[in-house]
Amino acid sequence: MKKYPILLACMAFLPLANQAQETGSYHFTLDQCLQYAFGNSLQRQNLKLTEKSAAENTIQAKNNRKPGVNLSAGESASHVGSESDIHISGNASINAGITIYQGGSITNNIKRSQIEEDDAKLRVEKFDNSLSIEILNTYLTVLRNEEAIKYKEAIVKTSGEQAEQGKKKFDAGAMLESDYLVLEAQYAQNRTDTLESQIMRQTSLLSLKKLLSMDPAANLSLIGPDTSTIDAMALLPTQEECVNNALQTMPELKLTQSAIEAAEIQTEITKAGVRPTISASAGIGTSHRDFGDIGRQLGDNFNQQVGITLSMPIYDRGQTKSKLAQNKYSKQMSELDKAQTELEIKQTVINQYQNVKLAYERYKMTRQRCNAYREVLNVFNAKFNVGSVVITDLLTQQANYINAINEYVQAKYSFILSRKILDVYTGNGVRMD
Repeated sequence: MKKYPILLACMAFLPLANQAQETGSYHFTLDQCLQYAFGNSLQRQNLKLTEKSAAENTIQAKNNRKPGVNLSAGESASHVGSESDIHISGNASINAGITIYQGGSITNNIKRSQIEEDDAKLRVEKFDNSLSIEILNTYLTVLRNEEAIKYKEAIVKTSGEQAEQGKKKFDAGAMLESDYLVLEAQYAQNRTDTLESQIMRQTSLLSLKKLLSMDPAANLSLIGPDTSTIDAMALLPTQEECVNNALQTMPELKLTQSAIEAAEIQTEITKAGVRPTISASAGIGTSHRDFGDIGRQLGDNFNQQVGITLSMPIYDRGQTKSKLAQNKYSKQMSELDKAQTELEIKQTVINQYQNVKLAYERYKMTRQRCNAYREVLNVFNAKFNVGSVVITDLLTQQANYINAINEYVQAKYSFILSRKILDVYTGNGVRMD
């Protein structure tokens, strides 16, 4: 997935924070929703701290190549037998030691730490993908409800005019009371439908605030994307290209590959346990007893030492052999996990690819159907105005149009959602410019 650079994301977040402070409200595009969520998600912050901790472990693993240096100094008092004097003695020394060879374990520990650091970054990326899809889904749900409200408000206006006209005809004796009451009932039903859509919008907006880690009492409004070029979104690369891109970019598969590499490195670390270890040491020190002519004492007792040590285990009761077998099984399990993950990714991307194609066909069908029912309803409204249509026929056409609107709006945003989820799977992110 194409990531937002952390610096740019932080810079982009500053005006969002200033906007909220100055106006007490947020007016966000999808990209701004993502920026806000990435900057405020507590779970993501926890993952980023894990990433920083892993980076520190890598630094420490590299520092293990360097020598260690210790300084020690001490003074002590002693009294022996029947002597009346108390003797003061002291010593000071500086010692350094370095591991020259440890069976390759230092190098392999560095490699393992680097893998763990990369894995921490991949887990952040995996979380970002998941959070982005959730935000996208909820963001589009809000916009879908808002668009449905606009259509339904227009219908309410029309049905209100019909009810008003029906009352005039009823008062003039040109319409049956039952027909007039039906118009009033339909007007009330249309207002209720609009209210339900408004409540659904508020509910989905509250869900979006939760995903953004935003105060539920905050005033949030959304800037919708330009959907006039929605047909261009239906232009897809080949299915094979989508699958290949997903296999190259999805963090889930990279994590399984890291597990295999970690198992291989752990095998080398285990083997290092039966290899020789070579270390070197050096030090200087001095001492004194009592304080008589202490300068001469320190000079006479000044000492230096240097040494090299070789150690090698001979028999460890079969522990290394057992660990190597466990490492082998661990690697085999990781390889199976990778194969399973790769298979699941292929299946997921292919299913999503087909879902996009089907969603686009459904969108085109519902758009055409909605336009057709709107024209039919316009004809029936004109006939109603001149009194040449039965009320039940008019309301039937109005119900057909309402159903067509609901299906069209649902299909439109379902297609956008499916298309953008495919973008996430293939590493293109969810930007909606």
